[in-house]
Amino acid sequence: MRRNLGVRGLVGALVACGVLLAPASAGAAIPGRTESPVHWDYFQDFCGVGVDWDTGWVPSGSDVQVRVQFRIACEFEADLEGKGVLLWPPATQLYFQGDPRGGQFSQAIGVFFDARIRWDIEVPLVGHSRGEMPIPYVPHIDIGCLDRGMEFTPFLLSGNPDRPAHLLCEVPRFLVFSYDILDLVLPEISAFASVNIKIYLSVDLHSYLQGNKIIVSEHEQEIVEEYGRAFVYPRGSPMLNLTAQYVADLSHQMIVTIHPEVEFEVLGFSFGFDIINVGIPIPEMSDEWIFDPQELTFYFPDIEAAAELNFGATQVGRPRMKRFAVENVGFEDLQLYARTGLPFGVDPRLGDPEEPPITIPAPGMDDIIVSFDPDGEGTARGVLRFETNDPDEPWVDVRLIGEATYDDVGEYVDPDDCEGEECFTGGGWATTGCGCRTARSSGAAGWLVGALAVLGAALLGSRARRRRRV
Repeated sequence: MRRNLGVRGLVGALVACGVLLAPASAGAAIPGRTESPVHWDYFQDFCGVGVDWDTGWVPSGSDVQVRVQFRIACEFEADLEGKGVLLWPPATQLYFQGDPRGGQFSQAIGVFFDARIRWDIEVPLVGHSRGEMPIPYVPHIDIGCLDRGMEFTPFLLSGNPDRPAHLLCEVPRFLVFSYDILDLVLPEISAFASVNIKIYLSVDLHSYLQGNKIIVSEHEQEIVEEYGRAFVYPRGSPMLNLTAQYVADLSHQMIVTIHPEVEFEVLGFSFGFDIINVGIPIPEMSDEWIFDPQELTFYFPDIEAAAELNFGATQVGRPRMKRFAVENVGFEDLQLYARTGLPFGVDPRLGDPEEPPITIPAPGMDDIIVSFDPDGEGTARGVLRFETNDPDEPWVDVRLIGEATYDDVGEYVDPDDCEGEECFTGGGWATTGCGCRTARSSGAAGWLVGALAVLGAALLGSRARRRRRV
């Protein structure tokens, strides 16, 4: 696409269109944004640290006591889905944005235990009984919270309203041991009487996953709060590779409750009682999860343009127009505004922030029509400034130079020179012969308006030259 301005007799044409050239102004570079998906996952097949406990003999001072050693088997898993986002200007900054409900935290918990029991009780019809024995070892009790999980919004850093991720594993009361003491001490009367010692357990396990930080490979920067930012440096390339590592804290808070019972049965009649339930808080265990680093790739626009535009010898009163090529050699759309100052000019709407910027697809090229309209003899110098969304070249200055003379220089024959309709080949924004961005005209009427404007401009330019030569 070409956005061009200029015909012979430029001043008259611009007046006819109601357009004036504006000097360069200092403006902010065009904001840019690019994204790269990120996926972190972590799996742990055991709880980590501090998962082996000895309760001691409990309840203290009771007629029936148990001593249980617990080992809790765990499988935890976390998945985080989101993206890294780069924003600029003024500096290029990276932050992470999680997909809605893109985090998953799951657990599968089973209980292992071994234990002993001792008693000192009065048994009806038998008398006093005292003893100690191991509770038969059960290698693995498949009682727990299996394949249970939750969803949340990553990345659980400070400031996230959903933090931390919380899983509650409630293992209801279950029987782990039942034994008839009379079978041990008086087996001959077990046919008509029994004294059963029963042990029940229940477990409440709270697990918390809390994001700690995201470490970015760029100078080992750390993002420690939700939507916190790190500074990165594109270094002139249209592509940037970074690594990011997620670090989280896993903690567990557990209470194991022991429910011992004694049940008597004599001649078909049964009765019993519960011994006081004992809740055993297990010391909090914690672990640091360091997720594997993930590669992020960001793509940028990348402007490429000549450093100088030389108009050469230009006759006063005969504005000269040149095409100036701007190329996007990056991977994303390049957006830009163009500004300069007298005696050089571009269409002021190319630098108007109220207008959309020029967009050059990647890869692609566009032409900017730049004019040189000197009002006196001598060397003129200026700057054509581009404001872009290229992160490492937000402003690009092109040197402008021209030699103004009153002498007749003949026809302008530089390959980049253009006049009249040739300036508008492919120019989608130029809908009339003078290059105004106006409401689109149609048919002969639109052609006639453009032709009259060009003709009036040429006549004004011709008269101006004749007056100067008198």
